[in-house]
Amino acid sequence: MANLKTSYMGLQLKNPIIAASSPLTSNLESIKKLEDAGVAAIVVKSIFQEQIDKDAESNVDIEHSFLNHADAYGFLKGASEDHYIDMYLSLVEDAKKACSIPIIASLNGSGDGSWIKEYVPRFAYCGADGFEINHYVIASNANFDGKKMDKDFIKFAKIARNGIKLPLSLKLGSNFSSPSNIIRELDFLKYDGLVLFNRFYNPDIDINAISIKRGSSYSTKNEYSNILRWVGLMSEEVNLDLCANTGIHNGETLVKMLLAGASSVELCSVLIENGLDSVNMMLEILNNWMEIHNFSDISQFKGKLAQEKMIDPTLWERTQYIKSLHI
Repeated sequence: MANLKTSYMGLQLKNPIIAASSPLTSNLESIKKLEDAGVAAIVVKSIFQEQIDKDAESNVDIEHSFLNHADAYGFLKGASEDHYIDMYLSLVEDAKKACSIPIIASLNGSGDGSWIKEYVPRFAYCGADGFEINHYVIASNANFDGKKMDKDFIKFAKIARNGIKLPLSLKLGSNFSSPSNIIRELDFLKYDGLVLFNRFYNPDIDINAISIKRGSSYSTKNEYSNILRWVGLMSEEVNLDLCANTGIHNGETLVKMLLAGASSVELCSVLIENGLDSVNMMLEILNNWMEIHNFSDISQFKGKLAQEKMIDPTLWERTQYIKSLHI
């Protein structure tokens, strides 16, 4: 049996598979099943800043009769926020008590990061082994150029890093003009890990109802190529750990990500669609591949095909076919 141990964000993992934030990590019973299935760490379902604010506002509206008191609005809104945060912290704390693997809290928010100062200090006492920040940036405002978008994102990232003292990763989107520059900047800020890349909500159109609808929520086994490219390009250029996310549906893709330089992978869609047995199947493929190629430890081949180790490093940068396709 090969040694499948690895490390991510400074956390020691028994294998490279992490359960990503999803409905499967939203309750204690499911979290325990994930550990039994063999995952090495669990990202507890994200707590959303927007949802906390929305629910808090809703509760204040329900208690409108108290609003004739000057401080009532702030008190009720604060109490509502505390309620939702406390529920989340209790789940993280219960998961830590019930599981022997690392438990990672997940915060999802937007804006300038001021909410981090309000929420994060309380997370330090719930026992989380680390934090994953999910911050979505989309350049939808034509008045803002790419330079401003990047500057605002790095400003947010700096606030998050300064406010969180435990191991910290950021789940990064790929919609930057220069992902390599953003990744390097986050390395300078001493992030412990990055998740490449976030798979965001995708809109679609219902042509019969003539309305906007939600696109597919799940990734497919063919969506991993862009992640593989950027892991291969950046894994040897930064000190932080890279975790591959999106399109990882089988053991072969897991092996590819490790060869490109990923320290770990996050799984979501494959677990929901194909079941928790997917974990053991992927680990078995990884183990068999290592034995066939005489690797006893992941460190012996991790990053073996990263750009800096390639005889022809431009293979990772090529975006056009060299030869025409013949059918």
